[in-house]
Amino acid sequence: MKKIKLCCFTVNYTHACIIANNFINNRLNNVKVIYINEKNEKKKMKSIISKFYKKMDDKMFCTEWLDEKLIHDYLNETFVFVVNGKEEFINSVNKYLDVNDFRGYIINCYDIFDIQSKTENIIEGHDYYINTTGIIKKESLNLK
Repeated sequence: MKKIKLCCFTVNYTHACIIANNFINNRLNNVKVIYINEKNEKKKMKSIISKFYKKMDDKMFCTEWLDEKLIHDYLNETFVFVVNGKEEFINSVNKYLDVNDFRGYIINCYDIFDIQSKTENIIEGHDYYINTTGIIKKESLNLK
């Protein structure tokens, strides 16, 4: 099954939600969105969704724990995992997501204040880079 990885760099959780949700809202249909955040900010995220992304309300799920039971059908549904936090947290979540078969997207929202690697190296490890203005193919960034 095909997974497409996107990355972005954010200053806080609200910023991460806006970037990820703009992409999801404008580009994707019939997806189940699962938010995995290093900090417990369900109330803040639900507030952002209900205020700015009303049509996403019915396809949104929250989890802070990777083993939380979610009702899903991996073969017939397309998932979007929005992973937000420090680089170390994102790497550990991605190890889990990489071994699980599902069709969909992984949007890694890196805390810009806590990245250890060069941003160019992080972008290279993804299919696309997204920011508040939209999606950018990494090839067009001239990173090297």
